Amino acid sequence: MAELNKILKPKLENLLEENKDFKDELINERYISNSLIQNISLDYINEEKIEINGCHFVNVTFNECSFRNIDLLDVVFENCDLSNIDFSDSSIHRVEFKGCKLIGTNFTEGNLQNVLFEEVLGRYSNFGYCKMKNINFKECNMKGTIFLECKFNKVAFRECDISSSEFTNTPLKQIDFTDSDISEIALTGSELKDAIVSQLQAVELARLLGVIIK
Repeated sequence: MAELNKILKPKLENLLEENKDFKDELINERYISNSLIQNISLDYINEEKIEINGCHFVNVTFNECSFRNIDLLDVVFENCDLSNIDFSDSSIHRVEFKGCKLIGTNFTEGNLQNVLFEEVLGRYSNFGYCKMKNINFKECNMKGTIFLECKFNKVAFRECDISSSEFTNTPLKQIDFTDSDISEIALTGSELKDAIVSQLQAVELARLLGVIIK
C-alpha cells in the first residue's frame, strides 16, 4: 500500500459559530474566518482575491461559482459539491476535501501545500502548472485529471483511479503508484524516472510508450 505523507492539518476552533450570511459577507467583506457553513446552496458567486480562514463547510453545493486568486487557509470541505469551480491562481494551505465532488474543478497555476483529498470524486479536474507540496490523494476517483507541468514535492496517491490522466512534463520521482489505476495515462516517458510501479503497471506503461516486450 502506498505510503501517505505526514501533512499539517487545518487549524480550526473547537466550536465554530454557524454563519448563515456567508454569501453576503463574502461579497461585501471579502474575508470570512472561523465560521461553520452547512446545508446550503451557494449560487452564482464570482469573486476574486478573497480570503477564507479557519472555516468548515459541510454539505454545501456551489453552483456556477468562480473564486480565482482565492486564499484558503485552515479550511475543511466535507461532503461538498465544488464541481467546475474556478480556483485558478489560488493559494490553498492546510485544507481538506473529504467526500467532495470536484468534477472539472480548475486549480491551474495554484500553490497547494498540506492538502488532503480523501474519497473525492474529482474526474477531469485540472491541476496544470500547479506547485504541490505535501499533498495526499486517498481513495479518490481522479480519472482524466490534468497534472500538466506540475511541480510535485511529496505528493502521494493511495488507492486512486488516475487512469487517462495527463502527467506530461511532471517529474514523478519516488511517487508510488502501485495500488492506484494508472492505465492510459499521458506522458512522454521521461517523467517516470524513479517512479514506483508494479510489474503489471510497468508492462502497461511500456506498451503506452511504444516499447515491444518479447
